[in-house]
Amino acid sequence: MLNELCQLADALDREGIAPKEWDSKLKELPKVSNKKPCYRIYIAGDGSVDGVDILSVDLVSSLRKWEPSNGNSFPGFNIQPLYRLVFDENVEEEKNNKKRLKSWGEGKEAIGVELLKSWCNEQNNNWDRKIEKKLIKCLGDVPRKLLDLLGGGIQENCSAIYKLIDRVLRFPSADEVTDISNIGYEKSFRDVLETYLWEVIERGEHTSRVLPLLVQDGNPKKEPEQDRGSISVYLDIPDWKEYPVANKKTIEVINDYLVDNGTKDSGSAAVLDAFGASLIDGKEKLPSVKLPYIADVKLRAMNSESPCQFRYNRIDAVSFPIGKDSRKRVKGSLEWLGAVSREGETWGRADTKELIFAYPVQLPDLSLKLTACFGAQKKDDSEARFAAAAHDVTQKLRGKTNNLKDIELRVFSLKKMDKARTKVIFHRNYTAQRLVDAAEEWRLGCENLPDICVRAWGDKKGEFRIEKMQIPFPLQIAQCLNRVWKYDGTTECETPVVAPTQGIELLLDEQPERFIPHLLTVLVGNGSGLFLSLGSLLHRNEIVSLKKGYDRHKILLPSILGLLLYKLGIYKEDYMKNVPFLVGRMMKLADELHALYCKDVRDNNLPPQLVGNALMAAALESPIQALAQLALRLKPYYGWAQTTRGSENSGLAGYYIGQYGEVAGQLAEFELPVRFKDEERAQLFLGYLSSNPKSK
Repeated sequence: MLNELCQLADALDREGIAPKEWDSKLKELPKVSNKKPCYRIYIAGDGSVDGVDILSVDLVSSLRKWEPSNGNSFPGFNIQPLYRLVFDENVEEEKNNKKRLKSWGEGKEAIGVELLKSWCNEQNNNWDRKIEKKLIKCLGDVPRKLLDLLGGGIQENCSAIYKLIDRVLRFPSADEVTDISNIGYEKSFRDVLETYLWEVIERGEHTSRVLPLLVQDGNPKKEPEQDRGSISVYLDIPDWKEYPVANKKTIEVINDYLVDNGTKDSGSAAVLDAFGASLIDGKEKLPSVKLPYIADVKLRAMNSESPCQFRYNRIDAVSFPIGKDSRKRVKGSLEWLGAVSREGETWGRADTKELIFAYPVQLPDLSLKLTACFGAQKKDDSEARFAAAAHDVTQKLRGKTNNLKDIELRVFSLKKMDKARTKVIFHRNYTAQRLVDAAEEWRLGCENLPDICVRAWGDKKGEFRIEKMQIPFPLQIAQCLNRVWKYDGTTECETPVVAPTQGIELLLDEQPERFIPHLLTVLVGNGSGLFLSLGSLLHRNEIVSLKKGYDRHKILLPSILGLLLYKLGIYKEDYMKNVPFLVGRMMKLADELHALYCKDVRDNNLPPQLVGNALMAAALESPIQALAQLALRLKPYYGWAQTTRGSENSGLAGYYIGQYGEVAGQLAEFELPVRFKDEERAQLFLGYLSSNPKSK
């Protein structure tokens, strides 16, 4: 990872782009939501809690906490609800109490104060020794260290941080025998918080807001130590002047001072690190970077407890020397690349725990939707199309230079392996010209299909529309191929055998033939159920749903078949005349003839499986045997089509047997193979799904 980020830092330097530098210990707050908010607690001059409110999502994203050691931070940190209540739902009264507590929390009914107080007793106390020790650090050691670093250097309009530090340092620890003096508070932080919460609850004000701070609805199946709950809080003061502590300006001023006046450098500037910069502060740990979706990313783990580091007798910092300047550069470059505002441009989500990054080396700040072109879309981009995204990127690149071969694109992905480890699992360099050429090849490949149309339900009830096959994004390739489909057209699981980034390789690699056979094998195996069920719906003239779950795969998977065949040099102008495609066409025509027979003779009472559909599984394995069985099973329907006269379906029946005879004549010119290969099975499916040519 460090190599990729150092290359990015070099590119940013060349373009004069200076990423915002943050002090390594000034870290972002945890992600918040309506269900897991961040509470701001105001500490008054007399040590009481003056108010509690909930910080907005936008404000939380702009705040930071100073965290010199894991879990110990200021002015933001996590606490536990004061009490943990556990109800036995097998007992009717306790079951009702649990419902009552839920209604209180949702604000549906007024809190029974006396009943709640009877529950909040010492037996249900949720603050154990662990949280008390943490608060000694978060309200004592950490703010004291921060004050030592800040000195008196913070400007007056942001000096609220000094007042806050002064106040929290006067809190006694909960188990401390307090000697009341002129400088210390009588009550602990927990005591003043609880006093305030009860005052609010007794007044009936904002009770649903503050109740989660007071009580935790415990899980009776868990031990108390594993079910304490966690609440994010941020301390502030009510009597601030120009800016409170919880303000973007205050945090930026604190950061700028820490960056400019941080810890003194150690080490010699004459000694160089692995990237050729000075090895000053070479023993310091590399900072972590908080990225969207995958949270904290450790730039490099240098843990002496990892046995692999002893292999070459070099552990911790000695295993990879990297100085202060290099650490700042790689951290800043990743923060710049992964900024929320650049989603869809320089980064996007490839999978639940994987992010894809892409940028042009010569023009890193150019607003290019590179990762959107790969399919790393935002949630609100569900209707985006590959062709439009590729066109947008191409036009912007051509607007900067006509020689696209001189622009280098770097693409890599980071995957969260577990809570501590993040790994680079994909890294490639391409030219912008290759991206433009590859996008056109991708379009041609996905259109390497016969005409396939489906009737799909429209937006209004009872309406339908005609849908053609769509071009998938590269990152959709793995999603589609890994999904396993049943023959009834449903899907419940996936087999993660294709990596998300393999779609990007399929797009950009100039010689992808080495892995296409594997992709075809996976697609034919996992997608056969979808192809057969979709064909059955089409041949019954039924309307297809494309709105639920993975239904849109029905208009993506055929395009992927065409794309993979195109990459192997198998084009529709040729394969539509070959045996596998013709066998598929014959099975399709058999289905349609069978369905028409049932409509005319059996009052539209169709069987669960039409004759061609029933034989498709056999055709995948043994086309000769499948065609022999088809000849026998199709006789009654074929005979009916030859003799029916005067009905509204006689003309269509004549068209079907005419098409069937034409396909049979074409097949007669070939020697049928004993078994089909995967690329031939792909052609079989496309023949089965293809639309009929219009009658002349």
